[in-house]
This record gives sequence, C-alpha cells and structure tokens, in this order.
Amino acid sequence: MIISGMMGLVDGSLIQQLRFETVSNNLANMSTNAFKKDVLTFDEVLTMKTSSSIDFTQGPMTPTGNPRDLALEGEGFMKVQTPQGPRYTRDGALTINKQKTLATQTGDPVLGERGPIAIQGNSLSIEDDGSVVVDGQRVDKIRVVTFKDKHHLKKAGLSYYLYEGQDGEGTPAEGTRVQQGFLEKSNVDITEEMIRMVESFRAFESVQKAIQNIDDMTGKLISEAGMS
Repeated sequence: MIISGMMGLVDGSLIQQLRFETVSNNLANMSTNAFKKDVLTFDEVLTMKTSSSIDFTQGPMTPTGNPRDLALEGEGFMKVQTPQGPRYTRDGALTINKQKTLATQTGDPVLGERGPIAIQGNSLSIEDDGSVVVDGQRVDKIRVVTFKDKHHLKKAGLSYYLYEGQDGEGTPAEGTRVQQGFLEKSNVDITEEMIRMVESFRAFESVQKAIQNIDDMTGKLISEAGMS
C-alpha cells in the first residue's frame, strides 16, 4: 500500500510539474505574434501520453499601419516554404526577402497559388481574400489553408506549425479574411494563466508534503521493526 501510494504521488508530482511548465511557456510567449497557448486536457493528464493540446482560439488583432503586416480573421494558416519543407503560420509580420518575394521574418517565402509571391514594385496592397496587388496589378493570392483535424498540427518553432496528418496539404480556408496593416496577438490570458500557475504550485506543494509524510512513516516503521 505504501509503495503504490508513493507511486501515485510521484505521478501526481510529475503532472503538476508538467502543468507548471506549460503555463510558464504560455506566459513567456504572451508577446509572440499569433501564439496559441497550450492546454493540458483531462485524458492526456491521465494517460501521460502527450503533454498538451493547442488552443487555436483566435487572438486579438492590433492595428500597426504597416502594409506588410497581415492578420487572419478566421481560421486557417498561411503556407510557407522552408528548407525543411512546408510549414504553416498565422504570424503575419511579413517582409520582402533578398529574392524580392513576400516572406516571413526569417526570409522563408510565403506561398501563393503560383508559388512564392514576387513583389516587383513599390506599392503593395493585399485584399481581404488574400489577393496581392503590386503597383495596381494583381500578381497572386496568398494561400490560406485549414485542416479538418488540427490535432495533427505540431509547433515547429519560429511560430511555424508542421502538419503530420494524412489529408494532404489542407483545404482553402473559406470565409477567412486577410487584414492588411494588422497583426494577430497571442491568445494567452495573463490572469487565467497566473491562476493556473498558483493552483499548480499549491498542488505540487501538497503532493510533496504527502510524499514527505509517507517517507517519515516508512522510516518510523523500519525503525520500529528493527527494534522488535
């Protein structure tokens, strides 16, 4: 009974540590454009098979006035070409890279219907449907896609997602509007996360005290057994 109780408490301690790390990471990314918070789910905590799921709730949109900044109003992701293969992002802080194509801050091309989107001109305008207009001429349309099962989207760093599912490269995100001159901010709620952090810390302390009590009781039993 003591051993099984101790094992259960150790599992509980690991769960609280995982909760604390998840909340800490969310808070650390409060200022990251379009960051989506991680949330532990009940089944995942019980099985300990995965650490968390991603909450894809849209974050608030903030006006910047920068014509190269984009925010997606609705679901979906911009498709990006990287050296590691296709990635997906909602971080619309874009730029124009050395190859004169619309790109992320790391220089990876944002893909349109025809591939990388060439920006050969001075005036850049992006319409609600993602159409890219340069000096009054439509040159392409940003590819915004969504996925039926977002559980297969995994964070891949640099605000990118890697899709590990089987249903191809997604489908067009119907109804999503591309807002030029805006950026989507993180969907992390600082008050909510701080409450979770306090709850996790208190639960961890309770588990540690219970472990210490069992350890003291075990030591006492061993001592008494040695004296008998």
